[in-house]
Amino acid sequence: MSPLLQRTLAAVYRFYDVFHFPIRDTTPPITSALEVSVPSLSWTAYRAADDFTYRFSALTLNQPAPAGVNLEVQVTALAGDYVSFEPIQLTLPRVLSVPVQRSDFLILTPLWPTSAVRPPEGETAVRGQIQSAAFPVAGLKVEMWVGGAVAPPPGTPFTISDSNGQFLYRFPVLKGPAGSPASFHIRLNGGAVGVSPASLPLALGATQVILFQRT
Repeated sequence: MSPLLQRTLAAVYRFYDVFHFPIRDTTPPITSALEVSVPSLSWTAYRAADDFTYRFSALTLNQPAPAGVNLEVQVTALAGDYVSFEPIQLTLPRVLSVPVQRSDFLILTPLWPTSAVRPPEGETAVRGQIQSAAFPVAGLKVEMWVGGAVAPPPGTPFTISDSNGQFLYRFPVLKGPAGSPASFHIRLNGGAVGVSPASLPLALGATQVILFQRT
């Protein structure tokens, strides 16, 4: 008997918070509801609530699976709590191993938390706002790090200030006694834009609201 339906898996996305870098098997996925699509193909991924993946599949009984190079993937957080600051592109079909592996389809992709995110209790985080009477405060690349280094270590995540100069910077993997002080540093646009304070003490295990001045 001939099949009446055939569906082919094309790609699977799982998204994680960029501040959990580097990603590991234990890195928690983003659980907020996302809409993930390829606009050029009018193709929306199916959200699997059991593992928080987003699966692109297509009916292929009477037609080939979609294909293309550097297809733009659009991600929209329904609650406005995550955004992407880098292009997400998908090339199909995927290159498959022999035998086929789960990793052939799974694409781990970072997203950036907005100021709408509320870090969990016990996490070190900065809810910052950049102010200036003379210069723009939107679209500034923000990097923060702990310790005495004059520049952030390789792989340090960044975020981008919003239209009001606000940003959220998380340190979810930073451990230490709650309330103990640590020295943090901040720079804007790779150090090309001045900021004050450029270094500051923060208490571990709490979200702190800090006002910064663009100088």
